[in-house]
Amino acid sequence: MILFILAAFGLGWLFQLLAACSPFWLAAAMWTPALGALLELKREGKLKPRPLGEEWPGLKALYKATAPAAFWLALSILLAYFVVGPSPYEPPPTVRAVFFVAFVEVPGWVVYATLPLAVIAPFINALLATFGEELGWRGYLLPRLAERIGWAWASVVVGVVWGVWHAPAVLVVGHNYGRPWCLECLAVFVLLTVPVSFIHTWAYLKYGVWGAAFLHGAVNGWAGAYFLIYHHTFGDLAWSLTGLYGAATLAATAAVFWLLTNPTARRSKLTMPGWDSDG
Repeated sequence: MILFILAAFGLGWLFQLLAACSPFWLAAAMWTPALGALLELKREGKLKPRPLGEEWPGLKALYKATAPAAFWLALSILLAYFVVGPSPYEPPPTVRAVFFVAFVEVPGWVVYATLPLAVIAPFINALLATFGEELGWRGYLLPRLAERIGWAWASVVVGVVWGVWHAPAVLVVGHNYGRPWCLECLAVFVLLTVPVSFIHTWAYLKYGVWGAAFLHGAVNGWAGAYFLIYHHTFGDLAWSLTGLYGAATLAATAAVFWLLTNPTARRSKLTMPGWDSDG
């Protein structure tokens, strides 16, 4: 486990600190959990190459893995009208959007016009970044913890670790909140990553690491739709989608998908894409 920690936290935190200079380092940081997982499996002698296609469930199945993200977004937007209230502002003339991993100012109408492209966000995000995180968090750390404490408690632990892993990006760069050195922001973010960890466990147990990567890509890519409507809530620790409101709707989403599908009964053993792992 020491190699995994050194790669994910040592190298990952270094890259997140460098993201203050260039956002491209944030994308690089997302691959450090995968590096740690592969180093550990190599040390354990459990890496046995096999065809990558054996673990590819197909795009149709992978898009099914994004169902919790769609449910969460719809629930958050619908409830926000009654809880947060109608947006008091007109759509902003410009929007600080993400182009690959760089932040750029673009006209608001451009963002609305390109909304249909959100359908490919899970695919693009998975290939560029989120697969790296999921190979580490869900492909390596989660099943090893689940062997000892069960899937539910393992999801809690991974959720806390996952949230703390973002500490340099949240505290130094102001990631998701726009307020550097905000300890409350980090605490709220950890409250957010615990319920979101459950829906990623759900995706992993049903669709493997690629399913979790597509779900992660959908969460990252589709959450912006909420801020197009309630952009005045960005950075708000109570009513933002990355605040307590988002954590509450994520918890509701996780409860729905866990209670309705009983994901822990579906697969007893999973392997990492492209590798046989006896762990």
